[in-house]
Amino acid sequence: MEIILLVKKFGPLETTCKIFEALHMARKWLFTLCGLLIICGLPFVVRKRGSAIDTQRDDTIVILVAHNENIRHELGLGFSAWYQKKTGRTVFVDWRYLGGISEIVRYLSSVYTGAFRYYWEKELGRPWTAEIAQIFANRLPDPSLWKTPLERDVCTAFYNSNISSGIDIFFGGGASEFARVADQGILVDTGFMAEHPELLGEDVIPQHFAGNDLWDRDGRWYGSALSAFGIIYNSDALAAKGLNKTDVSQWEQLTDPKLIGAITLADPTKSSALLKALEMIVQQQIMSPPGGKKGPGADARAIRAGWIRGLQVIQLISGNTRYFAETPSKMILDVGAGNSAVGIIVDFMGKAQCSAENARCGYARLGFVIPQDGSAIGPDPIGILRGAPNVAVAKHFLEYVLSEDGQKIFAFKAGTPGGPLAHTLYRPPINKRIYAPEFAAWRTDDDNPYTSLAGFDFRSDRTACVYNALKWIVKFAFIIPHQELISACKAIADAQAAGRMEDAAAAKEILADFSGFEYDTVNETLAPVLSAADPAAALAVQRETVRRFQVQYTHAMRRAMGRQ
Repeated sequence: MEIILLVKKFGPLETTCKIFEALHMARKWLFTLCGLLIICGLPFVVRKRGSAIDTQRDDTIVILVAHNENIRHELGLGFSAWYQKKTGRTVFVDWRYLGGISEIVRYLSSVYTGAFRYYWEKELGRPWTAEIAQIFANRLPDPSLWKTPLERDVCTAFYNSNISSGIDIFFGGGASEFARVADQGILVDTGFMAEHPELLGEDVIPQHFAGNDLWDRDGRWYGSALSAFGIIYNSDALAAKGLNKTDVSQWEQLTDPKLIGAITLADPTKSSALLKALEMIVQQQIMSPPGGKKGPGADARAIRAGWIRGLQVIQLISGNTRYFAETPSKMILDVGAGNSAVGIIVDFMGKAQCSAENARCGYARLGFVIPQDGSAIGPDPIGILRGAPNVAVAKHFLEYVLSEDGQKIFAFKAGTPGGPLAHTLYRPPINKRIYAPEFAAWRTDDDNPYTSLAGFDFRSDRTACVYNALKWIVKFAFIIPHQELISACKAIADAQAAGRMEDAAAAKEILADFSGFEYDTVNETLAPVLSAADPAAALAVQRETVRRFQVQYTHAMRRAMGRQ
């Protein structure tokens, strides 16, 4: 009937067109609906068996983690068994994995900002303004730094609150990131330190070692394992370059022009591990001043000179780099495949990749080395979040991880007594008791970082004020203008190969110019801009820096080619 009426009104041809148009729209909406059903249902289809939340368990703990699946799996199984034995109750470990430490820190900052705004408006009945948002973003726990009545109100309200993210534990990353999050009030002291003196002390887990804090004096975070940074290499790819493992055992050796296009690095703005390794390069340059000058003011001079030399070393390594990977795992896979000869990585990831690849191919294709006097030992932290909904279970988890039971999961070979069930984790334990002779046969190796890395005089105070700025300098000066940097490095190498040493030397001098990025300038001018909540100012610095180095690298390339 409706079709007859349409024909009378519009005619046969136009009616036919309208019918097809209606059918097309119906089909379009049907496809859209099917797509939505697939998207919504896919997680339930592909979810691993047993990965659903177990509502039959007595207790639950929610952990925001930066660690890989093997670590999550083994610690989850170990803790569940330990918890039941200790308490007589079952527990479900709800792991939340978002990616690297940078993504986690951004997530926590966003969640707690939203939670505090709700608390400020709904609980306290006060309006939320741009000024309050900026105060909250730049908050610090020291009341002496609260300059205005409004700042005192905002900080007091937050630091005295029990605002929750719905998550219990933050696990995995770098000590500097944990210290910053703790100062922001996101990590809190729950009394664990006072309750477990048997786990903390010089003979078990020392508070301080080789320039690093291994746990927070205020009890807001604790090291769960030890980490050092080193070089992973592919012996086959090195041989193709006429090199071997002794040619890539030190940071400065990675500046060799023979390695142009043979290195892969992670992006330090996304990988705290790579950023920490770059800090080691700077620290080594600070500790090794030319001529070993001593005397009044020598340390201050060494810091400033070492900072520039460190930037120059990182610059040349970046010039040899094929590309900057989004994640460290992508980088080590690239080295494992032989697409790159060398990468920089945290020890346990490097050792695990070497073991897996060498077992697969049947010979020592991959190797890992920690540069002599070039890497410090550091903690891999864990802490309880403000407003943790399951704080009692969270404290049990900390106890397990720091105790001998949890430490054996990190340090022992899979299948050994007390060790992981299926996956060897290659984590150096932070608890000194695991280095006892009776455990030697079950540990993954004989190395004891408390002795082998004790000589590296790492001092965080030397680089703390420029640490966060370092990743942005690398981004703006080396990563974004990467093609220009590579072209300049290749032109210099070509000039040297052709015997045009004067051109090469002049170009290297242009390349190595870091005027305007001296230690004091970065500390006093650049770092505050990049850390402030002012995107416009930070963007202006980025544009200016990128443009400056693009021009500088082009100039260096032209000079190396003999063009003035």
